[in-house]
Amino acid sequence: MPNDSRDPTPYRLHRAALAPVLPGATLAQLEWGCAAAIGLGEAAFANFLHYQGLAPMWDKLLKAHGTAADGFSESFKRSLHQARVDTTANYLIQHQSLRLIRGILDDEGIAHVVYKGADIRERYYSEPALRPATDIDMLVAESSKVAAIRAFQRCGFELYALEENISHEANLIRGMISIDLHWDILRPGRTRVPMVDALLQGRRDCGGHWGMSDEANLFVMLVHPVFVNYSTAPQAALMRMVDLAYVLARPGLDWREVFELLDSAGLKTAAWITLRRLEVLTDTQLAGGVMETLQPGKVRRKYLDYWINRNLASRWQDKPIYVQLGLTLPAHDRLGDAAHAVRRARVLRQSQENDMHNLLANIAPD
Repeated sequence: MPNDSRDPTPYRLHRAALAPVLPGATLAQLEWGCAAAIGLGEAAFANFLHYQGLAPMWDKLLKAHGTAADGFSESFKRSLHQARVDTTANYLIQHQSLRLIRGILDDEGIAHVVYKGADIRERYYSEPALRPATDIDMLVAESSKVAAIRAFQRCGFELYALEENISHEANLIRGMISIDLHWDILRPGRTRVPMVDALLQGRRDCGGHWGMSDEANLFVMLVHPVFVNYSTAPQAALMRMVDLAYVLARPGLDWREVFELLDSAGLKTAAWITLRRLEVLTDTQLAGGVMETLQPGKVRRKYLDYWINRNLASRWQDKPIYVQLGLTLPAHDRLGDAAHAVRRARVLRQSQENDMHNLLANIAPD
């Protein structure tokens, strides 16, 4: 059970919500989580579980261990069960779509992977329908984006793109199938060098879809939340912490490959931030000197620890510039990496209208 000897005030809901759903969790941890939830207020806790994507998992646990649910109202339990029903229905649609999507791109000879939620739940969860995923996230090389979009359009998908994201992603929708097509894992310039080719090279045949290696998945899990979700802010769903715990539990994980990817990207510090958050929320301790390999220097480590322990990203969520300057820029390994990210962001803002125009021109019917 989480150790509350240190001040857990910013994370009481987080720790109670996570304790029973992590790999190897025991009935005692579920009982502790339930007692903590009731003490915090079941209405607030229910809302938190829904927002964080953990309601379906909690529903399964409470159904399996009925006495643990005795302290909750029927409306609380019904709301969790409804979330499980809705998540399962969405999962079935997405699961059936994976083979269709693979066929569309394989027929065109376009190397691709499904990653993030739609891939992770299929490979790391014994009951994948419990893990929500809004979209099916896919990654292709930047040179393949036009061919991929045109292939989907020929199969009835409609393109929805935003100028502010056109540097690295667009959405394609057909009926209830929503694909988030990426040609970079982050806004270009965040990584020291482009990383997509390295991530695609080690792709694995997962049956109904192509996925990345465990090491590439872990790389994305460690860096993506820091820049896209501001690490500890409310939009950084705890579901991603559960994903991370399951991947870390995989036998045979090659940390050397993970370190090489992080070093190439210049984002070891970002990875340390994510793992430090996992430590704070779950008391997970990584062996083998992982944290020591990734950690920044003493001064920056102390500074970033202050951000994490005080949950400043949540406190300043309505002032994102504070979080960008205070957290995401220091998450780069070198000052030069941070400066490069700032310069590239400025260039992309200036060119986004033209980039959108070019993309739409390139995918227009011949």
